Amino acid sequence: MTSDQRVGGSTPPGRAFLGGLLKFLQQLSIYTKVVLVLLFSTLSFVFFQYVSREYYSGQLGFIFLFSALIVLFEGFHFSLFVKILIALFLGVAIPFLDVIPHADLVVMRPVGSKIFMNFLTMALVPLVYSSILTGVVSLGDLSKLNRIGARTLTYYIVTTAIAITIGLLVANVVQPGNHIDPQVKEQFLGKFEEVAQKKVSQATKNKKTLFETVQSVFPKNILSEAGDERPNMLSLIFFAIVSGLALLKIDQKLAAPVIAFFMGITEMTIQLVIMAMRLAPYGVFAIIGSTIASTQSFDLLVALVPFSIAVIVGLFLHVTLINTVSLKLLSKKKNVLKIFASMKEVILTAFSTSSSGATMPLTLKTVKKDLGVGPDVAGFVIPLGATINMDGTALFQGVSALFLANIYGIHLTLGDQLTVIGMAVLASIGTAAVPGVGVVILTMILVSVNIPPEGILFILPVNNLLDMLRTAVNVIGDMVCAVYIDHVEKSRTS
Repeated sequence: MTSDQRVGGSTPPGRAFLGGLLKFLQQLSIYTKVVLVLLFSTLSFVFFQYVSREYYSGQLGFIFLFSALIVLFEGFHFSLFVKILIALFLGVAIPFLDVIPHADLVVMRPVGSKIFMNFLTMALVPLVYSSILTGVVSLGDLSKLNRIGARTLTYYIVTTAIAITIGLLVANVVQPGNHIDPQVKEQFLGKFEEVAQKKVSQATKNKKTLFETVQSVFPKNILSEAGDERPNMLSLIFFAIVSGLALLKIDQKLAAPVIAFFMGITEMTIQLVIMAMRLAPYGVFAIIGSTIASTQSFDLLVALVPFSIAVIVGLFLHVTLINTVSLKLLSKKKNVLKIFASMKEVILTAFSTSSSGATMPLTLKTVKKDLGVGPDVAGFVIPLGATINMDGTALFQGVSALFLANIYGIHLTLGDQLTVIGMAVLASIGTAAVPGVGVVILTMILVSVNIPPEGILFILPVNNLLDMLRTAVNVIGDMVCAVYIDHVEKSRTS
């Protein structure tokens, strides 16, 4: 019996309306669709630019703007990848062309940061718990879990250390902080000093010792930890692992329905992600458009070009060298480009949301269905990677530390730079996979090598944009690790 039959054979009105609207849009001629997009875009522009706010309070402008986007994204038979690319392009182009006031673009941010991101992340906690639990049960025995766990943890720590080393090497060559004029430094101090002090205060408040970090893995109340606005993912992962081990030790007649239940939860949450991704183009447009519109002091961005280039070059080298070598030599993959092509939707989503945690459900779906990774390996490696693997973030911190040392005239010795590497690796473990976490970790690293933590004010103007890039690199590392671990496990049984 279908769900429609259970309610009397009729389709729910909301579903029927949306389905009918989409079908109607797709049946229109291309000419009509183009005319509608242009018409709604023009009306949006007119209302934003010329109609007095007291008559429409900004709402009609947004209605016409998103009507144009709906026709564009739903009327044409674009793939999700193409839709997100278009959303990225429009999110950058509209603020730069100034066709809509920046204040209005900033207002629409909740469409991306709240509606889309909340829809995408609401399944995160049940997915992490259920996927790791079922992954542990699928592994079957403690020795296999120890083997995969040790290999995964080693891989993540080594690649994170390599990433920050690449960042330091690039920064030592470029010396990005030596190109900033003293007068420009004063401008930075005037504009961003207060914001920087708040971030330093936040980092100091959140700072944990090694023992406090270990202690946080063993929570008093797992439901309280899971229900927090920023869940403690390490404690959730630990609880899922021991729950899986407990299920392996009890009578299988009792364990079977519990395992089946959580397998169902895993599949259900993946379907939720597929549904959420229908909103991705609109969320991406809102996030990117509002981020660009809220970026202040474009004149100061010029001074940060050497720093930004150093970070981008480092990220590019890490992806093209380290991840490619891993796929070629460790995973024995012949067509690396095909593998990267299969990751494209995950990469774009990570770039747009700046959160490997929010992207994790899509990452999990992609590695299983597109990269052929076994569900037992994927369910263990990907959630763990979203928590402790921060290759891109670590590389950014390496470049940032040397950049700020240049600005303050501080010479970082080899010992200091090794300290930066060690601190970055340790700080990445257990840090929440949320937007902006890189700056929090960076302040801890700066203190360890006697660089004034308030110096983060010099990177704030470009932090949001670089955060998008480094998050994309983080999730690429998660997927490459999953492919490697899966290859090793399959090689053992072949």
